[in-house]
Amino acid sequence: MNEFITVNESRTIISKEINKKCPIHEIYLSDSLHSYLAKPVYAPIDVPNFTNSAMDGYAFSYQDMVDKNELTVKYVIQAGQTELPTLNRGEAARIFTGAMIPTGADMVVVQEKVKVEKNILSFQEEKYNKGDNIRQQGSQSKIGDLLAAENTLITPSIIGMLAGYGIEKVNVFSSPKIGIIVTGNELVTAGIPLKKGQIYESNSITLQSALKEMDIQVEFMLKVSDDKEKTFQEIQTRIPEVDILLLTGGISVGDYDYVKESLEKAEVNQLFYKIQQKPGKPLYFGKKKQHYVFALPGNPASALTCFYQYVHPFIRGLKGENNIFDFYEEARLLTNFNKKNKLTHFLKGYLKNGEVILLSSQESYKMNSFSTANCIVEISGEERMIHQGEKVTVWRI
Repeated sequence: MNEFITVNESRTIISKEINKKCPIHEIYLSDSLHSYLAKPVYAPIDVPNFTNSAMDGYAFSYQDMVDKNELTVKYVIQAGQTELPTLNRGEAARIFTGAMIPTGADMVVVQEKVKVEKNILSFQEEKYNKGDNIRQQGSQSKIGDLLAAENTLITPSIIGMLAGYGIEKVNVFSSPKIGIIVTGNELVTAGIPLKKGQIYESNSITLQSALKEMDIQVEFMLKVSDDKEKTFQEIQTRIPEVDILLLTGGISVGDYDYVKESLEKAEVNQLFYKIQQKPGKPLYFGKKKQHYVFALPGNPASALTCFYQYVHPFIRGLKGENNIFDFYEEARLLTNFNKKNKLTHFLKGYLKNGEVILLSSQESYKMNSFSTANCIVEISGEERMIHQGEKVTVWRI
């Protein structure tokens, strides 16, 4: 049943479920930011695709420079010029960055290192070398070279590189379809005056925003009261509509917590339930055919912590990321922390220059610390005092 398991055990279970990525589709390169390549991309041309000048200056033959003290500047070659002269012995060409190197030239000297008067170029006492300031054809890559491997995350720099090869479209993994259901009689939509005993519902918009940051638009956001039949009906109906169904609240063992019971009735296969962690112990992960369910705790900070630690990596895996739990680093703790139990603690922190400070208001219902946090600090192991200066595991958010 995989109940009350460790954090590492839960990560292993999640990782094993990423045995099939989302469907592949072809999109324009300009629309591919934050997607993952579904197929490797190879160079269709040499880059540079012609030998060109790396600087503004003068192009000529190295041997002419050795044999002669002066050369005649006979031509001007601009970037983009396709018809070029051939340099004869004793001739040079004024040339600009990116312009094609003419036949008869094998080096470029920057304009500051020569003297030109009345089209006569003379050399200063500098050391020049054959091939200076020339970019050879194919010096970045040649036709057929691998440019980006499968599962590469497409960043602005990847887009810029591929655009330089004239690549217009790429094959990427699509994003999973995701829906959100929040549960709770006490939840009220923003804009409606609160009555005693009610709170404003925030989990849906928080998760929607976190997903939007991943370039995912949710398929639906629903609120269900703490009613057994209504909870079951919505879960039963909505699971087939999405790749991942996210629920918040109703997953613990209270008298009005109907989510787990409804998931069982809907024939969702439980992959794990409850993790040895704080916050977010009553986290559920299940599967029905190829549809997945994460049931998150109802407390806002717990829900968001569980999203970042488990849902976010799982989504990245479906989108093409290979090592979904490798995005952590170490930082030195700036404050002491008294770990009072064996649970893995996830604490909101602020990371700067390799050092992290634990923020106040760590309780699972408080979101004010999340509003200033830029990382989650993971502290595992036995109960003990974690001292200032010790290294801890940090996950950027």
